Parts: sequence; C-alpha cells; structure tokens
Amino acid sequence: MSVLAIKTATQAAIREVGSLDAAASVTRVGRSQLSEYQSRNYPAVVPVDVAIVLDEFAQAPLILSAMAQAEGYSIAPIHLGKGDVAEIMESVATKSGSTMATTVRVLADGIVTVDEAHDLIADLIDLQRVVTHALHIVQGHAKAGMK
Repeated sequence: MSVLAIKTATQAAIREVGSLDAAASVTRVGRSQLSEYQSRNYPAVVPVDVAIVLDEFAQAPLILSAMAQAEGYSIAPIHLGKGDVAEIMESVATKSGSTMATTVRVLADGIVTVDEAHDLIADLIDLQRVVTHALHIVQGHAKAGMK
C-alpha cells in the first residue's frame, strides 16, 4: 500500500510541476521513466533525489511525505517563517474545511476505495502541516509574552 501512496504522490507532484515533460526538464530522468514511477503497473518508485527535485518544484513535500509515512513518520518544516496568528488560523480553518469536504466525498457512497483513502491521507497530511505551522507561530507568541 505504501508503494501505491508514493506513486500517487509522484503523480500529484508531476501534475503540480505541470506535465511529464516539465518534470523531465528539471530532473535527471526522462519522461518515460517518470511515467513509470507514477504507474501502478511498474514496480519501481521514484528515487529520493528525483523526489526532492519534484517536491521543490511542486512547492510541497508531496512525495517525501508519502515516503516518510510509508516508514511510519511524518515530516514538518524546519523553517516556518513568520506569520500572523490570524492569518495562520485562517489557513487552519480553510484546510480543515477542505479536509472535511474530502472526507464527506470519500464517505458519500459508504465505500472507501484505495484512491479515496490516498486522497484523504494527503489532505490529512497537509492539514497536519498547516496545524504544525500554526502551533509554532502561537508557541512563539506565547514564549515572547513570557519574557
């Protein structure tokens, strides 16, 4: 199952980059190899160095998050930057709403397919990232008030 999640994440990253051709132009592998990395009919998954490049161009750790989850981990950014509490809480609310919409869509027919489960996992991981960012910002404000 984790291989399928990595393949789904690879497909999402390539989509975010723009296309197979666009992804091939920024990585060390060609179009056909990238196509195989996202194919459920091909056993190999994207190598980490290629995943890093694709995630950088996608501007989100799509593949690396799936790889971490396959090993029982989640990832969080080291440098969160600065942010306003109201802005970050708005992001949490927006992402929470999006995750709930995905949940309702997935559960609507009473059957959760593998692809639907992967969609929900991706949304939950993204929500976790936004919540972690919000937590760091609010904790920073709390520490500053303690001085």
